[in-house]
Amino acid sequence: MKLLLTSCLFLLTFVSFSQTIERTLVEGTIFVPAGDSADQVSVYNVSSQKGTVTDAEGNFTLAVAANDRVLISALQFQSFTVVVDEGVVAAKQMRIYMNPAINQLEEVVVRPYDLSGNINVDVNRVDVYASPNWDLSYETLEYEYEFTEDRQTSIKGNVAEDALNNGGLKNGFNFISVLGVIANAIVGKKKKDPYVETPNYSTIVRALQQRFSAQYYAHTFGIPIEKVDDFIYFAQENAVTPEMLKEENEIELLATLFQQSEVYKERIKVE
Repeated sequence: MKLLLTSCLFLLTFVSFSQTIERTLVEGTIFVPAGDSADQVSVYNVSSQKGTVTDAEGNFTLAVAANDRVLISALQFQSFTVVVDEGVVAAKQMRIYMNPAINQLEEVVVRPYDLSGNINVDVNRVDVYASPNWDLSYETLEYEYEFTEDRQTSIKGNVAEDALNNGGLKNGFNFISVLGVIANAIVGKKKKDPYVETPNYSTIVRALQQRFSAQYYAHTFGIPIEKVDDFIYFAQENAVTPEMLKEENEIELLATLFQQSEVYKERIKVE
């Protein structure tokens, strides 16, 4: 019995080691057309679920293995996936040249064609919302900025939005808010503390909608354009937290959105 148990443990150890993928740390650089910035481009290894962002010169380091899929996403360009080959691993470098394209498929998957780690890809420009000097974190959106209703913030016939309205908003009249005004008049209004206040559902959704354009969600995560708003509600409900909206947590936010997009796309297939 002891011999059998020892053999089983050895077999399990062998299998676990055989499934471990050895990854090589490569030095990478992203080159963009003149006039565009290569700073803060997201480089995410879908296979290992680890990522980084480029510096001001477009440089980055990332651990990869052959056949890993690396998602490159920047606000001003269509996202694309690089399939790592032996040339990149052997050279320990990945140089990606982004060329503007007029027409391109929604999903772009490229493979290096030489042994030096050089990668050329033609990508479309993507419209983004201009937000000069805006802090789109949860705290700022909740307590500093006021946004008017637009396509992002006014959604009709959405299941998640309807559920939210059942919490107190009917035909533009919020009973909870009215009670709050009366209470404040009696006992005085407390100053809100953004670090103690319970996150507001609609504020987080609005932050996600204002942070990236609908085209960005469609191109980066493969969400049908007409389903983008519903996906944002889905991601917020299941995974996205206010902490992820902070600038220093950009990689965590993108990784979470990518994971949720895979779940969401499977869900709408069934529907």
